[in-house]
Amino acid sequence: MLDIIIRSALDVVGRTERLVEAIRRLLQSDDLDEVEVYELDYEIERLGDVVCNVDEAVRSLARTVECWPQTVFAHEIRRTLH
Repeated sequence: MLDIIIRSALDVVGRTERLVEAIRRLLQSDDLDEVEVYELDYEIERLGDVVCNVDEAVRSLARTVECWPQTVFAHEIRRTLH
């Protein structure tokens, strides 16, 4: 189940990064007025920050999940020794 959550979250991060790049190209096309450009630029920055935080959190979750079997094994050894 956690594998599905991690893969799905990383997929969302990738899609969002592609969306941000597409919007940046749109901003450079000069089809928008100054207010629209400013608003889009501001939202891109906010979205980029959120995606970066989500990416970091998901990768941290993935590392934690990878360590769980080692943690359980180490805990069982300590319980056995005491």
